[in-house]
This record gives sequence, structure tokens and C-alpha cells, in this order.
Amino acid sequence: MGICYILDGILIFYGIILTVLYCRLRMHSATKPPAEKQPAEGGIYAGLYSPSNDTYETIRTDKKSIV
Repeated sequence: MGICYILDGILIFYGIILTVLYCRLRMHSATKPPAEKQPAEGGIYAGLYSPSNDTYETIRTDKKSIV
């Protein structure tokens, strides 16, 4: 039964440490201004948009009737 008290104490101590670290992380991220996104001019997104190409192509609706 004594070992249970020791394990409970370790668990409570572990929970307190994790809570303090989480609060510090939240406080540091709240004080930093959010980074502004810059438009990609020639990066990995170059060539993905072409105004001359249609997004959708028309499906041919010619059906041969089976008689």
C-alpha cells in the first residue's frame, strides 16, 4: 500500500510539471506576433494556375442507341 502513495506522488508531480510546461508554451506563443504569409512568386506553387486552361472539360454526350 505504501508503494501506491509513492506512485501517486510521482504521478501528481509529473502532472504538475506537464501543466507548467504547457502554460509556458501557451504564454510564449501568445506574446509572439503571428507571422505574415508572403505570396509565393516562383516557389512550389509556380505553374499551378493557368488562366487559359479550363478547370473542367466538357464530357461528350454522344451516345449510340442500341436497337
